[in-house]
Amino acid sequence: MWRALLTASLLAGCSTVDRVGQTVDGMTDGRPRTPDTTLEAILHAAPIGCPNGRTMQGANHEAFGPQHGVVGTDIALTPLANDPTRAVRMRRLIVEPGGVIAWHTHDQVQGNAMVVSGVMTEIRNTCMDPIRYRAGDVAIEDANTAHGWRNDGDVEAVIITAHVVARN
Repeated sequence: MWRALLTASLLAGCSTVDRVGQTVDGMTDGRPRTPDTTLEAILHAAPIGCPNGRTMQGANHEAFGPQHGVVGTDIALTPLANDPTRAVRMRRLIVEPGGVIAWHTHDQVQGNAMVVSGVMTEIRNTCMDPIRYRAGDVAIEDANTAHGWRNDGDVEAVIITAHVVARN
């Protein structure tokens, strides 16, 4: 019974801290109400990749040019219990329309990148075609990945990344 009560209270607590522009415990933050597409993207998140038959090692060696129009913010850093030299870093990247994440490799830092909102195009070293990501699409960034990104949409794109990084 106590588990049911705990679960109910946690869910009730989560439902009162809603989304930007919504009422939180009877108060409003003053921003206009907008549909919560973030939750929808997270609920339906899934990895996508190169179309079948279009992979080729060394397909690309560069993407969209130098980085611009990108703001990155660290959200959390969680030390790994089994490796004191490494941690999981979560970041939020906001990419303005036309913004570019320059070509880079993941030989030292592996993880995932999820597009939460907006539209991003990725050029990847192992794919002959550009890959288009929308809200809920996840890029797997393994040790063999080299790539670059561009926001081809008309609005800011938001990306959440989780990578295993060296601990300082």
